[in-house]
Amino acid sequence: MDAVYSTPNCFEPLWHPADAATYLGIHEKTVIKMARLSQLPALRLGKHWRFRAVDLTAWAAQQVKSSCQPVE
Repeated sequence: MDAVYSTPNCFEPLWHPADAATYLGIHEKTVIKMARLSQLPALRLGKHWRFRAVDLTAWAAQQVKSSCQPVE
């Protein structure tokens, strides 16, 4: 049996822009605009934008980390 078929399903579901917007607490159109400008991690599947929760969580943590730097 091929190893691909014997491993458990580890695929993370992809979120629609509305799901990502709810998770981040911003408007859906803002999510799409930020994805289009490469300001937010996203996947483009044809004409549709999709998002992974793990990528959005890491991105949000990085935003908090970068905004907490002391001003010199």
